[in-house]
Amino acid sequence: MLAFVLNHKGEPLMPCSPAKARHLLKQGKAKVIRRDPFTIKLLFGASGYRQEVVAGMDAGSKSIGAAAVANGKVVYQAEVQIRDDVSGKMKQRVMYRRNRRSRKTRYRPARWNNRAAMRADGRLAPSIRSKIESHLRERNFIASILPVTRWKVELASFDTHKITNLAVDGAGYQDGAQKGYYNIKAYVLHRDDYACQSGRKVKHSQKLNVHHVTFRSNGGTDTPSNLLTLCESCHDDLHAGKFVILAKKSKTKHATEIGIVKASLKKSGWSFEEMFGYETKYKREQCLGWPKSHAADAVAICCGDGEVVEPRPVTYRKRHVSKGDYQQTSGKRGEKRTPTGKLFGLRKFDLVESPKGVGFVKGKRSSGYFAIATLDGIAIHNSAKATACKRIAARSTTLTTRIHAAPSHA
Repeated sequence: MLAFVLNHKGEPLMPCSPAKARHLLKQGKAKVIRRDPFTIKLLFGASGYRQEVVAGMDAGSKSIGAAAVANGKVVYQAEVQIRDDVSGKMKQRVMYRRNRRSRKTRYRPARWNNRAAMRADGRLAPSIRSKIESHLRERNFIASILPVTRWKVELASFDTHKITNLAVDGAGYQDGAQKGYYNIKAYVLHRDDYACQSGRKVKHSQKLNVHHVTFRSNGGTDTPSNLLTLCESCHDDLHAGKFVILAKKSKTKHATEIGIVKASLKKSGWSFEEMFGYETKYKREQCLGWPKSHAADAVAICCGDGEVVEPRPVTYRKRHVSKGDYQQTSGKRGEKRTPTGKLFGLRKFDLVESPKGVGFVKGKRSSGYFAIATLDGIAIHNSAKATACKRIAARSTTLTTRIHAAPSHA
């Protein structure tokens, strides 16, 4: 274990041992400012001696690996779970606002069309922007507790054509699925044998339409994987809500997101050395001999050629969550208020100690019995009495827990 240290101005210094941190705290020369990772702030002037600290990041669309190495030792390593609920929460907000317009309240004019940000050049979807900000947030956090000398970042590049067609090679990249067709519509009609793909046992009309499975208004694209041939009668019934066609999961969704994240991080002004996946894999397997994980990859990114570092016994698991809850009442037209703030002195995602273990508040009941779960949502106590729970840490947009295990040498 290590204790991270800030000087009296709040600037990061090299970490110290727990014994030295206890000594400083007992003498009143420092104060605790963070529990996880444990960080103290000096109350007196310090010389500010610093060593070289190399920080590394394994970028991703679902998880981020981050680490820092100094003097041949891993001083920090973490895995961050990125938010994937942004799109769903925005749809929920639209629903609540739309329902509000039908209530007996003052007239609220539609405002969605007067937002300049929606028409800005280079605009990113809120879900993608959230992922980019998660990378920058972890970078800023590491820089706030360690005097980072230089950064190394692995920005993976994916061959999306290879993902959809493993046999493609050489000149085959020029022979895509749409080669020889006038446009995408002609390709989709030929792919679907000029027949309605609804699967309904009804009388189909002769006229055919190409339908967007995920509507463009909901972020759907014009790629063939999102297009389907429907006859005119089925197309009209689908838009009337008489039946539903479920969208298929895209094989290239995360590969596309990584490409956007990669380009955005380069444009952000962040100065870092770009690393490649084959380098990370070689260092992790051949030099370190560690099993695959995002944190292990981040450590491998930090290492130089042939460098072997001493592992750290603690890996921090983090999860980014929303700032608060949007729902105010229960039911479409319900008047019963939903407690979005404190209830019995506790909020959702507060870290608490319950009779059955330490975990985060997952759900609250007005009866005073709460659901307690781990960072991954695994139940610890489904009905813990609020008065029997002790709050350890208040809710934050970054939930943090520890894993007391480190990769071992092969």
